[in-house]
Amino acid sequence: MDKFIRILSNFAYSVGCACLYLISLWIITAAIVGIFWDITGDAFTIYKLLDDVALIVFSIAVIDVSKYLMIEEVLKDNERSPTEARRAFTKFVIIIVTALSLEGLVIAIESLKTDLSNLIYPIFLFLTATVLLVGLGVYQKLNASSEKKNQ
Repeated sequence: MDKFIRILSNFAYSVGCACLYLISLWIITAAIVGIFWDITGDAFTIYKLLDDVALIVFSIAVIDVSKYLMIEEVLKDNERSPTEARRAFTKFVIIIVTALSLEGLVIAIESLKTDLSNLIYPIFLFLTATVLLVGLGVYQKLNASSEKKNQ
C-alpha cells in the first residue's frame, strides 16, 4: 500500500509540476509577445515594459517552485537527514521570499503609476517577506544549535 501511495503521490507532483512549468512558459511567451507589440507599436511606455518584465520574473519564480517540488518530492529519496531537510526547507522558503519581494516590487511600481494610496499593499508584502526571512534565520540558528548538541 505504501508503494502505491508513493507512486500516486509522485504522479500527482509530476503532473502539478508540469502544469506549473507550462503555465510559466505560456506567461513568458505572452510577455515576450507583449514586449514585441509594444516596441513595434505606438503604445510603447517604460511602464508597459516593466509590467512584461514583472511577468517574466514571476514566471521564473513559479518555475523555481516547480523545479524544487520535482527534485525534492519526486526525484529524491524519502529518507532524509535533518540537515538535508533543513536545506530543502531553506531553498523553498527563499523561493517564496523572492516571489513575495518581486510581487511587492511589481505592485509598488503599479501603485506609483496609478494611486499612491495603494502603496500600503506592497509595503505589507515586503514586511511579510522580511518577517519570513527573519523567521528562517531564527529557524536555521535554532536547528543548527540543536544539531550541534546532538553530535
